Amino acid sequence: MTKLASALLQMKGDDGRPLVEWDHAKLMSSTQIVSLFQFDHYPIRHEAGGPDEAWNLVPRLIVPHREKTKKDVGEIAKIKRISKAEEEFRRRLLTPREDREPKRSKWPKRSMRTKK
Repeated sequence: MTKLASALLQMKGDDGRPLVEWDHAKLMSSTQIVSLFQFDHYPIRHEAGGPDEAWNLVPRLIVPHREKTKKDVGEIAKIKRISKAEEEFRRRLLTPREDREPKRSKWPKRSMRTKK
């Protein structure tokens, strides 16, 4: 835990300053320092099958991580929607043809015009 806290304290923000001030860090335990961070799945999102491996996790302070997640909500929803549609497609393909439900057309059925 101490080594993880030490590594997290080395992180710097966009402005080049440490994310956690040294004076504040001296007053905190290792557990408290680690509790300031959440791990974000980046570059491959967890919803897209991103693994819980070190190369796919980025430590972020809690507030910036929540702000990033708010921006990503639409994209996360799309990943889930596409995954659900793909799962349905695979299920249909793996079902033998004679056991499948008949596919319904999206177009309404209309009778042909007859000449008078």
